[in-house]
Amino acid sequence: REAKSMCVVGSVYSGSPAFKAGLLTGDSVVAFGSTQHREYKGVTESIVPIVKGSVGKPIDVVVVRVGEGAQVHQVQLTLVPQQWSGGGLLGCILK
Repeated sequence: REAKSMCVVGSVYSGSPAFKAGLLTGDSVVAFGSTQHREYKGVTESIVPIVKGSVGKPIDVVVVRVGEGAQVHQVQLTLVPQQWSGGGLLGCILK
């Protein structure tokens, strides 16, 4: 069955934790840590607390990515929120 998207990755800043994890602009996030679509209430309510509670600890993130030839792939990434030279703990925009 098709996993439902919770949010979409906007800008990913070079050198950021999101960049190092391999997140790409346009990725659809279908799982973030233990949170999946049915529990998802929005970035502020569902993603931010996980990020703030996981500084320096890996979070499993599953995204759906459209590749060449419109092939759709599910990609599992490991994101480690941390302070970096830019803003926030991830270095990407989730919308």
